[in-house]
Amino acid sequence: MPKLIMKVDDRVVKEYVIGSSATIGRLPDNTVMIDNPAISGHHARIFHDGDRFIVEDLKSKNGTFVNDKLVLTRRSLQTGDVVLVGKHQLVFDEAVLVDDAEAVLAELGDTVYLDTPGHRELLARLRAIRWARKPAAEVASEPVAAEPPKVGVLRVLAGPSQRPEYTLEANIALIGASEQALVRLQGWFKPKVAVGIARHDDGYVATPYGGEPQINNLPLRGRHNLKEGDVLDVSGIVLEFRWSG
Repeated sequence: MPKLIMKVDDRVVKEYVIGSSATIGRLPDNTVMIDNPAISGHHARIFHDGDRFIVEDLKSKNGTFVNDKLVLTRRSLQTGDVVLVGKHQLVFDEAVLVDDAEAVLAELGDTVYLDTPGHRELLARLRAIRWARKPAAEVASEPVAAEPPKVGVLRVLAGPSQRPEYTLEANIALIGASEQALVRLQGWFKPKVAVGIARHDDGYVATPYGGEPQINNLPLRGRHNLKEGDVLDVSGIVLEFRWSG
C-alpha cells in the first residue's frame, strides 16, 4: 500500500497510508496534519494519476519541495523521494507486494508487455491488488478501466449567492468570505472560512472553521460525512448536497 513516512533526524515518527490520494496541511481535515505555522492550511496533495503518483503544491505560502527541488505546480513521485513541507520530511514509499504481483503475472500468462498499453494495463492491475487486496484471479478478470469518481454539488436553497449551484470538483472547497472560497459569503462580519469541504475517494467531508454553521438544523460541531440531501446553513446561505447526474 503506498504511504508517506514522516521522519525526524532519520527516525520514523509516523506513517500515513495514501490510498489513491492524500492531502498535507495544517488544518485538521488533511490526511497528514502538521500543526506548524510554516505549513499552509492545505499545503499539498498527492494523488494517483494513471500509472504514477503525483505531488501537487496547493499554492502554499512556503512551497513544497521534492529532493530539495521546488515543486512549481506538479511533479511525479518515485519510491524514496523525500517530500519537504516546512521542515518536515515525508518519504514516499510505493510498496510492491511481490506475492500478489507474481499471482497477477501467472493469471496474465507468460506474455512480456513491451508495448505501452500492455504495460499500463499490467501496472493498473497490480495497483488494484495492492489497494483493494482482492484475489489475483478476480482482479485479472475485471476490466482495467474504472468508473470515474462521482462529483458532488451544493445547490442553493436560500440566501444571497452568485450561482444557483456549486460543483465540488476541487480537492478542497471553502465556504466563507475569503477570495479563495468557492461559495462566497456576502454581507458584513462573515467568517473568512466558515466551512471546509474535503473530497476523498468515497465522498466528501464537511468541517466547521468559523461562525455557527448547521447541518440538517443541528450545529456542525466536527467532521461530517456528507450524504445525499444533507442541508448546510452557513451564515445565511442554505445549501443542499447532491451528487451530480
